[in-house]
Amino acid sequence: MASTPTSIRLTATERRRIAAAARKRGLSPTAFIKHAALAQSTEPDMRLEELGRKVAGMQEKIDDELDYRKATAAWERHLKSGKPTLKPEEVWRELGI
Repeated sequence: MASTPTSIRLTATERRRIAAAARKRGLSPTAFIKHAALAQSTEPDMRLEELGRKVAGMQEKIDDELDYRKATAAWERHLKSGKPTLKPEEVWRELGI
């Protein structure tokens, strides 16, 4: 894809600040400006999609934590009951499988 040269007027201070910020991120000043400009122009739908993915990931982590807590509580109840654990064969026999 061909690119079109574009120029902008910057003061010496602005140029230094952009160059310093670009260096911190390991980018050229041109790449830094492109990245910053394109990040600002992201469509709202794209941001909503990203937010949706993050929420789904958080929901999965919350579900995992709830499952862990339920399992831990069930195991603690079992240990306090003093009942022996059953071998798989014993469970199958009890269930008639």
